[in-house]
Amino acid sequence: MDEMLSEQDRKALLAAAVLAPSMHNTQPWRFRFADRAVEVYRDRERELPAEDPSRRMLFVSLGAAIFNLRVAAAARGMGSVVRHLVDQRRPDLVAVVELEAAPNDPMAALAPYLTERRTNREPFTEQRLPAQLRVELDLCARVEGAVLQWIDKPTRRWWLQMATNEAVTADDEDKARTAERRRWVGGDRTADGVPSSALGSRAAGGAPVVRDLAATEADAARPAADFEREPQLAVLATRFDGPIEWLRAGQALEHVLLEATARGVSTSMLNQAIEHEELRGEINDPLGPWQRPQSVIRFGYGTQVRPTPRRPAEDVLLGD
Repeated sequence: MDEMLSEQDRKALLAAAVLAPSMHNTQPWRFRFADRAVEVYRDRERELPAEDPSRRMLFVSLGAAIFNLRVAAAARGMGSVVRHLVDQRRPDLVAVVELEAAPNDPMAALAPYLTERRTNREPFTEQRLPAQLRVELDLCARVEGAVLQWIDKPTRRWWLQMATNEAVTADDEDKARTAERRRWVGGDRTADGVPSSALGSRAAGGAPVVRDLAATEADAARPAADFEREPQLAVLATRFDGPIEWLRAGQALEHVLLEATARGVSTSMLNQAIEHEELRGEINDPLGPWQRPQSVIRFGYGTQVRPTPRRPAEDVLLGD
């Protein structure tokens, strides 16, 4: 592929990239086209210094956007090679996605589900995922250099719930975190953030299995509902830690989420403990192999929910 990307190619790649999930839907990314490559940048104005002090979730979000770029490229007959970067001259540049001709890339099969993927904070049914599907979702994570650890033991599920409860308490007591959340959550949003309509139902009782992002009294008083008794949870983990590993984790996360969407499975995140460094270690299975947890995913079968807003392409595209 010797020619530069066409205008149609560029529009398709950008449209796919901005559909990636991000913490509080801040969409902390920007992109620049350079011949046959896409440069991926962090957007520091959209970072969350209080709730994401290590910037772990920032890089996971950027990794998810990179994966969407790869899927969109495959749908247009292009393969992709990702170079993760630490460039002191350009500190906001995190990766370059190089494109080449590859007319039969199997990733293209995920392209129809880019616009269908949602974060679903509503109740799921009690229907269990088939065992083979769980294996296949784990394979999606492994292809990208991560693993998907299903939380089946009641003791480990209890341990995760305790860590999550501690994180929720810590969040509520931290004025900087709650102020940051009020900036991005609630109201009638049209370009970014999480609108009130996307918060889902409150848990009617017992230990909540969804994250309650309510930042105002009105949102905290929204209708309640009964959620599944035994949530189907998995930890997305990597062997190592650090920004480059977080970018890989983000690509693994989005691969899992898109494959789940393709199979009719709904998902949401339960990342409260992940965002507190002192609690992340409690997510590991004491008797299992040591891994670095990067995200906690809830799977199940739920009703269809509306998408959250996305920034227009001109807001995320950097000039030459």
